[in-house]
Amino acid sequence: MYNAMLDRLPEDYNGWLIRTDYRIGVQIQLCISDPDLSDTEKTWTALNLLYGNGIPDMETALAGLSWFLSCGSGPSPQDDGGNDPPMYSFEMDAGRIVSGFRKVFGIDISRERLHWFEFISMIGDLQDTAFTSVVGIRGTDPSDVDKKRRAEFVRMKDRFALSRQFTEEERADYDEFMSRLK
Repeated sequence: MYNAMLDRLPEDYNGWLIRTDYRIGVQIQLCISDPDLSDTEKTWTALNLLYGNGIPDMETALAGLSWFLSCGSGPSPQDDGGNDPPMYSFEMDAGRIVSGFRKVFGIDISRERLHWFEFISMIGDLQDTAFTSVVGIRGTDPSDVDKKRRAEFVRMKDRFALSRQFTEEERADYDEFMSRLK
């Protein structure tokens, strides 16, 4: 298990070189959440993004991928183990995240190299930014909002809602519908 206070930031997993820049972690997360990719495509794309000098055996590769995404331990950054929807998206919230890093830490992450483990830790410290405001809106139940403000809050919640992921059946129905329209 990795300890941020005691251990150097890792550059490998069990001797296998890994690409640790936060951009790789973001790309892997985007790949994994891409509804247009099959599970096999997601796995191979993620592994090819992570490993710099070839991919180890599948068991080691998958363990390393899980370890990397979890920053050395536990579930992945956006996986709380339940069925709750994610509260943020690296795609939809990119501008707010970049702005938050500039406001809170004074760094332009579009120009800096940050280790994935550092990046994920720092996201947790983006208090009082547009990013955390939007995440707060997404995570608040409208019934918890004063009745006078509820209609306005629901509009904001809809405005900042993340794209809904469709099941394979819903996706097939949509594709069939669109083909009929053509």
